[in-house]
Amino acid sequence: MDAVLGTLYPTCNSWYLGANVPGKPRVFMPLIGFPPYVEKCNDVAATGYEGFVLAGPSSSRR
Repeated sequence: MDAVLGTLYPTCNSWYLGANVPGKPRVFMPLIGFPPYVEKCNDVAATGYEGFVLAGPSSSRR
């Protein structure tokens, strides 16, 4: 195991690495900076999801 990564994820055949998608390069992409990510998600929700198009089951977009 690579001492720098400190995890077994890169050595496994896992959906987390994309191993379940034929032809997809295996990439380890951990979520770095979880608190800033949560803060950004909360900001987006507080502004009514500005920049997103939301459609539910009754929408004409299918």
